[in-house]
Amino acid sequence: MTSDAAAEGRSGPSPAARRAALWDVLALLVLAGGLVGVHLSHAALVDPDEPRSAIISRLMVERGGWLVPRLPLAFHHDYPRNPVEGDTFVYWDKPPLFFWLGAAAMQVLGPVPLAARLPSALSNVAAVLLAYAAARMLWGRRAGLMAGAVMALAPASLIMAHVARMETLLMALTAAMLLAVLKLWAGQGRAWVWTVVLYAAAGLGLLAKGPVAVVLPALAVLAVVIFTRRWGDLARLRPFAGVPVMLAIAAPWYVYMHLHYPAGADGGGGFSRAFFLSQHFERATADVYGHGGHWPGFLLGILLVGFMPWTIFLPHACVRLLREGWRECRERPAVMLLFAWAIVTVGAYSFSRTQLPHYVVPAVPPLAILMGAYLAERSASQERNRLFAFGLAVATAAGAGTLGIIIWSLRWQGVWHAAYIGVAAGVAVILVIGSVAIVRRKWRTSVVLLVLGTAALTAFIFSSDPVRVYRQFTTRHEAHVILRHLRPGDRIISYPYTPYSLAWYLWPREMLNPPNEDALAAEINRPVRTLCILHKKAVLPRLLPRIHWPTKVLAGPPDRAVVLSDPQVPPAGP
Repeated sequence: MTSDAAAEGRSGPSPAARRAALWDVLALLVLAGGLVGVHLSHAALVDPDEPRSAIISRLMVERGGWLVPRLPLAFHHDYPRNPVEGDTFVYWDKPPLFFWLGAAAMQVLGPVPLAARLPSALSNVAAVLLAYAAARMLWGRRAGLMAGAVMALAPASLIMAHVARMETLLMALTAAMLLAVLKLWAGQGRAWVWTVVLYAAAGLGLLAKGPVAVVLPALAVLAVVIFTRRWGDLARLRPFAGVPVMLAIAAPWYVYMHLHYPAGADGGGGFSRAFFLSQHFERATADVYGHGGHWPGFLLGILLVGFMPWTIFLPHACVRLLREGWRECRERPAVMLLFAWAIVTVGAYSFSRTQLPHYVVPAVPPLAILMGAYLAERSASQERNRLFAFGLAVATAAGAGTLGIIIWSLRWQGVWHAAYIGVAAGVAVILVIGSVAIVRRKWRTSVVLLVLGTAALTAFIFSSDPVRVYRQFTTRHEAHVILRHLRPGDRIISYPYTPYSLAWYLWPREMLNPPNEDALAAEINRPVRTLCILHKKAVLPRLLPRIHWPTKVLAGPPDRAVVLSDPQVPPAGP
C-alpha cells in the first residue's frame, strides 16, 4: 500500500481527498457511461438472449406475476419440461433479478430495447466504480483511476454491458463482494456496513445467477485463508451474522418456486431438480446443451482476448504483483485474494463441460484492480522500464492494426460513411502522439494516451459495428417487411423455428411453426393470405413450386426469405 493509501486508511479521507475522489468518480462515469451508451438503444435485439430476456420482462409488465418469469407458449419446444400456464410457460432456468430490473426499466421507458439492456449497462458502470474504490483503497488514487479505466475499457465486460444478459449484473455483485471482503480484512470502515454489503450482494447474486455467485467467491476466500493460514480472516467476515441476511434476500423466492412447482410438464422433476441439478450439476459434468467440445484453455484464451490491450502487460504485471503478494501474504493478503478470485472463476468454468465465453466476465474486476496497481507504479517509476515501454509500443501497434482492419472491413462491406473519417483521423493522431511519448519516455503521458486512444477506438468499433451484429443476428428487418404487408386476418408462419427477436417485433401476434416442409406447404396452400419467413434459404427454391396461390418473395437471400402468398390475387396469364 502506498503511503497516501495507508494514511487514508488510518484516519479516513481528508476533505481534499474527498473532492479528488468526487472528480475521479465523475471522470470514470463519463468514460464508462459514454462507452456503454454507444448503440445501447439500438432497435435490433440480438438473438437469442436479448429478445428472450426482453420478452420475459415485458410479460411481467403487461401480465403481472413478477414473481415467476414466463415465456410465450410458442417457445415451449425449447423447454418441454417447464410447466404450462395458459398461453405461457414457466421459465425457471434462470433466477428473476435481471428480469425484474428489465421490467422496472420498461415501466419507466416502455417496452424498448434500451430498457432491456439498461440493467447490464448500469451494472458495468457500477463495476467500474467498485474497481476504482478497491484499487484506491489498496494502492492510492492513481491506481484507482487506472483500475477504473482498465475496467471501463476491457472488451469482455464492455461487450456484455451492451447485451441483455445477467452476466454483467453478476460481475457487479461479485465485485461488490470482493470490495467488502477487502474492507473487512483491512479493518477499514464500519464492519457492520461492509458485512451487510457482502452478504446482501451475495443474496442478490443468488437471485441473479444462482449458487455459482456465492460458491466461487467463497472458494477464492477459502483458498487464500488456507494458503496464508490467517484463520481469523474467516471470523472477520462474520458469517453467522451475514448468512441470515443473504438467506433473507434469496431464500423466499427459491422456497416459493420449490413449493409451487414440485413437478414439470412431463410429470418429472420440478423446479428444484431442473434448476439445481440440470442447470448447474449437469452443465458442469456433461455437455447436455451443446456448449462443450472446446479446446483446453478456451476460456483463458477468451479472457486474454477480452482483456486487450491490457493483456500485453499482464505477464510482467503478474510477476511483479505476485512477488509483492508473496512477500506480504501474511500481513496483507489482498493481492493473493485478487489473483485467487480471477483464477478460481476461470479455473472452475474451465473444468466444466459447458463453457460459454461470457463465463469469464466476473474475472475482469480483480484483474483490472491488479492492472491498475501495475500501471500506476510503472508510469510513476524513474527506471528505464524496458518491458513497460515494449508493452506500450505493442499496444500502440495493435491499436493501429485494429484501426486499419476496421477501415478495410467497412469499406469492403460498402458501409463506410464520411462521418467515420474524423473519428479514424482522431484515433490515428492519438496513436502518433502516444508513439512520440513512448520514444521520449513520458510514461504517464503514454498511459493516458493509451487510455484515450483505446476509448476512441472502442467507441468507433461499437458505433460502426464492422461485424454487422445488429443486422446478422436479428430478424428486425424481416419483421418490418412483414408488418408493412400485414393485413387483418393474415396468418404468419415461421419456419423451421420462431426466433425470439421475431416474437418481440411482431408482439403480440401468434406464429405457426410447421414441423416439416410438407406441413409448411400444406399450411401456405390454405385459402388464407399468408406471410411466411424462412430461416433456411435452401428451403425457398423447393417451396415455391409447391405453392398453389400467387406468391411474391418480399425479402430474399442473402437475408432471410419472406414470402407472401395471396389466394385473392388473380393468377398471372399464360
